Amino acid sequence: MAVALFGGTFNPVHNGHLRIATELAELLPVSELRMMPCGISPDIDKKAIPAQQRMKMLQIGIGDENPTLTIEAIELQRTTPSYSIDTVTLIRKNLGPSVPLFLCLGMDALASINSWNRWEQLLDFCHIVVSSRPGFSAPKKGLLFEWINQHSCADLSKLEERPAGHIYFCDLTMLAVSSTIIRDKVKCGDSIRYMTPDSVVNYIQQHRLYE
Repeated sequence: MAVALFGGTFNPVHNGHLRIATELAELLPVSELRMMPCGISPDIDKKAIPAQQRMKMLQIGIGDENPTLTIEAIELQRTTPSYSIDTVTLIRKNLGPSVPLFLCLGMDALASINSWNRWEQLLDFCHIVVSSRPGFSAPKKGLLFEWINQHSCADLSKLEERPAGHIYFCDLTMLAVSSTIIRDKVKCGDSIRYMTPDSVVNYIQQHRLYE
């Protein structure tokens, strides 16, 4: 009963997020893919709306159509900055030592992962799944390159056999939409229909978010 984590600010969640999450849930050998809104992050936009509203939009955006997609609220329960190492440590403790855990990142995040808090310890608690991002590539030299090369694995079946320790690369569908574009369009009074589920559009309008 493996678990995958897909984190983000989700300010707001959009169809690009949901497409990636759906493809990851289909690709990975997991029973559950948890979309994980961040709480107080060292890099979070200080203008982000309250975490509970971001989580509500995530809930209604996911809906009931794909039971594999769920929400992990662990980072919203913290009153201190959220670091990935703390999150995977706590989730590993809850899952037990033998359940495979996948932390899903974009190539842009991997390229700077060596600036994260205790980044070299991440693979002690989980596998890392990296999706391609336009304009970003894995490093070709240095300590981070060596770390990636040491732990890279192209065989998903081997990731199923271990609870943690591998890095897996994949290509997913990248839609031309972002939370920033949505916020800018709302501020300008433009339509955001088809960029995020209608339920999220209605929530944004009802609560006058991003105006």
